[in-house]
Amino acid sequence: MDVRAQWYDALSTRISRRRFDGRSVPPDLRERLEVFCDGANAPAGAPDSPSVEPGAVTAPARACLVDDPAQQLFTGIIGGYGKVTGTPLAAAFIGRAPSGDDVPDDVQAAVGYLGEGFILEATGLGLGTCWIAASFDHVGAAELVDLTPGEQVVAITPVGYPTRDQAAGERLLRTMVKASARLSVEKLAPGILDCDWPRWAVSAVQAARLAPSGANRQPWRFRLDGDSLVMGRAEKLYCTAPIDFGIARLHVELGAQHEGVSGSWTMQSEPDVARFTPAG
Repeated sequence: MDVRAQWYDALSTRISRRRFDGRSVPPDLRERLEVFCDGANAPAGAPDSPSVEPGAVTAPARACLVDDPAQQLFTGIIGGYGKVTGTPLAAAFIGRAPSGDDVPDDVQAAVGYLGEGFILEATGLGLGTCWIAASFDHVGAAELVDLTPGEQVVAITPVGYPTRDQAAGERLLRTMVKASARLSVEKLAPGILDCDWPRWAVSAVQAARLAPSGANRQPWRFRLDGDSLVMGRAEKLYCTAPIDFGIARLHVELGAQHEGVSGSWTMQSEPDVARFTPAG
């Protein structure tokens, strides 16, 4: 997946929305989202490579736009509370796993990384979204998406035009999960206020601070190790934390890229998650 510089501006404007005004996504915007999905889902290798079978899916994660006119996918949290309303369009974020097994953590992270790219692309197009990784109809989602053996729908998002004003229930839900609260950069990255942190690393942590996470629990922590930025884990995690680590990885890249720094990730063993090392 190409990391697009324009997504950086969407980091500060994206918020989770569950109530939409019923308008359909125009064909031109839908096409742009489908182009994103097609590009992000492209098999490894050159398009004309004879080693890649037509229609093959080799990536661990992919995104797919789906129509859900009855809005059956969005079940809400408890008794329908927090349910999405007013949008017939959704995106499914799909991960590959051994047949019958749960999607492994590294694939969930890939889902988070790719899915956040989709969400930032939609935000840049003026559309509203909301990460939903638990309270949705998994069986219904599987029926709407053409899954290959071993694939599972890991998370979904509505896609549409949010209402101008948040309803009381939506505001209450955001308050309950402290959706607007963020840990300070010093808590996320002890020592970051010291003058020896490079600008790209500070920008990367600031961007990660804006990343969405389950109930806004922000499971990532950061430290410098030589020239690299290491992502670690909070003491207490939760079931969707692997997805959130992938989301934060994309934010780190965007923050570093904003300061002119690109790099690569290396996965790490516990208690660390991954290491971002600048190129060159």
